[in-house]
Amino acid sequence: MKSSGFSSLCFRSRAWRRVVVALLAVSAAPLGVFAQETRPTGRARSAPVFTLYFENDTFAGTDRNYSSGIKLSWLSADLNNWGQTGWRQSFLEALPFVNHPDSQKNLGVALGQSIYTPEDTRSPNPNRNDRPYAGWSYLELAFVSKTAGVADTLSLQAGLIGPHSLAEDSQRLVHQWTGSAKPRGWDYQLRDEIGVNLVYERRWRLYGRALYQTLGIDLVPHAGASLGNVQTYANAGGTLRLGVNLPSDFGVQLARAGSVGGGPTDDLDPRVALHRNFSFFVFGAADGRAVARDIFLDGNTFRASRSVNKEPYVADLSAGAGLIAGPWQLTYTQVWHTKEFEKQRGNYNRFGSVTLSRAY
Repeated sequence: MKSSGFSSLCFRSRAWRRVVVALLAVSAAPLGVFAQETRPTGRARSAPVFTLYFENDTFAGTDRNYSSGIKLSWLSADLNNWGQTGWRQSFLEALPFVNHPDSQKNLGVALGQSIYTPEDTRSPNPNRNDRPYAGWSYLELAFVSKTAGVADTLSLQAGLIGPHSLAEDSQRLVHQWTGSAKPRGWDYQLRDEIGVNLVYERRWRLYGRALYQTLGIDLVPHAGASLGNVQTYANAGGTLRLGVNLPSDFGVQLARAGSVGGGPTDDLDPRVALHRNFSFFVFGAADGRAVARDIFLDGNTFRASRSVNKEPYVADLSAGAGLIAGPWQLTYTQVWHTKEFEKQRGNYNRFGSVTLSRAY
């Protein structure tokens, strides 16, 4: 029996290696051609994008940990000629990633709110070993520089944590609309604190197409870091997409720092293309983080508050599907987030993420 099990494991390992090699071959084979060809970008450069993110653990049938997130963002059209003189030119030249001569430059603005709760939302005095109630409402300003193969995002988030984030009011209103039980432990939420995050992320697009430029596959690795009193971490991961008429962007993102919508990089993107305005794709993604600071677990920076002992390494695994019809894009992502603090029940937390965007 042991020999049979070992043989079966070896067979599966070899099979998986063949699958991985085949996927990499499909992705990598067209890279040289893609790097050399010139794709028109006129319509892509003139297309700003509005995006609405909605995330909730109701999609997973739970109400705990990261409970809800909503974010509305706007990403400008190409601003390549913006800031060519004076202080604006000096500002752009001081950023670490704007020296690509052919890059598109976009300004992003977003407004968002995130809500975190313990497992038992009916208790007026939540378990001290569970994560505290917390809300985070913020304004985000982002600068994006992208070519066909690389996108850099530098963003600044500033907002409020605590009662004045209005997270308690938001959750109670939603629970009232849905007929859910009233959350009762918000008196023990984190105290008021101004939060600031500076976030940088780079994404690479390894791109391939097959079957008459229709069925495509791409791999989008990423790496980044956040520095601030809200969250300080380093992260890395990637997204693998497969579908018909893949959009020429850098993959589906969650409502996280630095996500301000994905604008097209060329005129073959179905959101701006003249003769290929439909796309359907599926994707899988992973993101790992080394966490030095998370105020939603560590508690307030300058005031006494409830807190828990966080896990220093966490990861997101996700899978989903996307649909593009004309300028509209709709995606759904199911996310499995690994254990965030030592006494958290279960090995992961689940939530769903819906994004709706429109290119103009």
